[in-house]
Amino acid sequence: MGLAVGALRRLGLPEILQKSSSAFSDLGDVTVPEIKTDSGPSNIRNFDKFLESTKNIRAASSGISEGDFVFCLGGECGLIVGTLAGFRGAFKGRPGVLWLDAHGDFNTPETTPSGFIGGMPLAIACGRGPKLFEEIDELQPLVSEEAVVHMGSRDLDPPEAEAMKKSPLKLYPAAYMRKEGISKSAEEAARHLDRTADWIICHLDLDVIDPSTIPAVDFPCKEGLRLEEVLSVVQAVQKTGKMKVFNLTAYDPTLDTGQQSGRIILNLIMNMLVS
Repeated sequence: MGLAVGALRRLGLPEILQKSSSAFSDLGDVTVPEIKTDSGPSNIRNFDKFLESTKNIRAASSGISEGDFVFCLGGECGLIVGTLAGFRGAFKGRPGVLWLDAHGDFNTPETTPSGFIGGMPLAIACGRGPKLFEEIDELQPLVSEEAVVHMGSRDLDPPEAEAMKKSPLKLYPAAYMRKEGISKSAEEAARHLDRTADWIICHLDLDVIDPSTIPAVDFPCKEGLRLEEVLSVVQAVQKTGKMKVFNLTAYDPTLDTGQQSGRIILNLIMNMLVS
């Protein structure tokens, strides 16, 4: 997943984003440590690397101005902690998060079955889990759980699912969205975020999309959302006028034969962000 940034750049992502804004500015890549072997406790592997990455992402994000719309591209979902911390100083008022993901990313070191920190970032952003460092800990929670809408899930770990059930966040599993209707779910999500947040981050983990459409992800999960369903959700939130940040994660170009998934991703971004 760490190769996603360079791969999508080479496919033409900056040129697509340029079309979405006459004032487009490419702030470049953020340096993060390379992980060759796991380190640290088994229930929160590579935490030191995560902290270093979060500090660097926060520093890069803190240069954003209030009037900006920001597109963030990363490997796995851990970037949310650094971006939220950085943008809290740029955008006024309460942040909200639309989290599109097949997985919960709501584990903590106490509930995780794997120790993979990529399965914890939403919980960490909500103030759960380990302490980070003073500059971020004093801001916690980075986002109120009441201002989080999680959509498209279909692979939650049992303790994680229980935590999400008890949380005030809004949870829309993929099966529920289909049963109730995508448009209805999207409109409900947008209304909730409009009510609870002053500005919104849309966080898209590409494995929320069915792997028959985008197979180039590390953790594929069947019965995902279709491209047009994801587009419907994002557009509903855009209509609030509060979406200030778009995060894209979880593309693995080493699994992308002929770059087919990459081209689908770029087309999706164009449909979402280029009017």
